[in-house]
Order: sequence, then structure tokens, then C-alpha cells
Amino acid sequence: MLAGIVERLVSKDYAGLTADGLVSYSNDPADDSIGRWIEDYPATLVPLPEEAWEHGECGRFTDDPDAWWVVLDLWTAEEGRSDLSLEATVRESDDRVTVSVDYVHVM
Repeated sequence: MLAGIVERLVSKDYAGLTADGLVSYSNDPADDSIGRWIEDYPATLVPLPEEAWEHGECGRFTDDPDAWWVVLDLWTAEEGRSDLSLEATVRESDDRVTVSVDYVHVM
């Protein structure tokens, strides 16, 4: 799911991610603000390579055992692993996993 979200960020489907309920802070289907840092970044975002998962971090929220926080470094054509990161919440419930993107920003 996270790789699919990154692919949608690569294709600049920012408003689509929001419209599909995958951005935690907005329910406005026209909101494309999740891409603000990507558009301002001086390199071209690319899909995650396999090695990206080695650099990701995650952990359970102490107040919600069904939810995980995730920080994933994003990759660019020019730099490889970049200073951009995606932060998300992953939630498990009733045989279902949901992902909600909280931020995309420069670390």
C-alpha cells in the first residue's frame, strides 16, 4: 500500500490521494497540498527501490495498539535516497489494513 501511495505521489495524483481518503488532514477532494514539498524539491521523485525498505522506520503508537507510525524516505532520480520523507499512520482492524498519509516533507 505504501509503495502504491508513493507511485501516486510520483505521478502527481495529489488531489486523488485526498479524494480517496488517503490524506489524514483533509477531506477536500480538490486539496493537492500533500504535494507541496515534492513540487518545491529540486529533484524528481521516483518510485521506491527495494532498498528503500531498509531505511524505513515504524513503531506502534503507545495509546493505540492497532496503529503504527511509519516514516519512509523518498527517492529521487538525481539523488537516490533524498531528504524528502513520507509519514503515515497504518491501522489494522477486522482483517483490513488502512494507510493515512500524515505528511510529506523535508527532514
